[in-house]
Amino acid sequence: MLSHNFNREFILSQLLDLAELPVLLSTEGLDVAQEMANKMVDIFQAQHRLFIIGLEPYQNIARDLSDNFNYGLNMNHPPLPVNFLEIMPGEQRSFSSLIKELEKGDGLLIITGEHNQPAESLIQDCKEKNIFTFAFCSYPPLKNHRPDLLFYFPVLNRPRVKEIFLMLGHIICTLVESTLFGNSF
Repeated sequence: MLSHNFNREFILSQLLDLAELPVLLSTEGLDVAQEMANKMVDIFQAQHRLFIIGLEPYQNIARDLSDNFNYGLNMNHPPLPVNFLEIMPGEQRSFSSLIKELEKGDGLLIITGEHNQPAESLIQDCKEKNIFTFAFCSYPPLKNHRPDLLFYFPVLNRPRVKEIFLMLGHIICTLVESTLFGNSF
């Protein structure tokens, strides 16, 4: 049985961790969210598609964001051309084959944490095909191949990273919806 003081201290430490997140989002993070939303609107208005992929263990966040874009987060709207790219556990597909259906002018949002080599391979393949790349990345940062727009969150705590990536994705989705379908939510 954990002591009452341990529980209290643990809860306070978790609240302090969360208290730092809005500070990170309120500075450059929100500017990046606005830039990402604006570019996604441009992609949709040009009749192109957005693809979203979550690298292990961020697949569920990618799936959730794909659903939010398609079916609406804050309002009902016609589905947007957003596709979830799923990597099945144990699947050995190359990233080149995974993005074969993407075309020039499309966008790819990569949600990655500490596994940067696959993300950098995806970014490199996309740049060769003139596909606009977005990325949510935690620590360590991408080193060799950078996406066109990057939200970098320098934290190792995976649950916190997941929370902030989902929050950022919902902010972007809301901005896209309000731009394309009006502010009536």
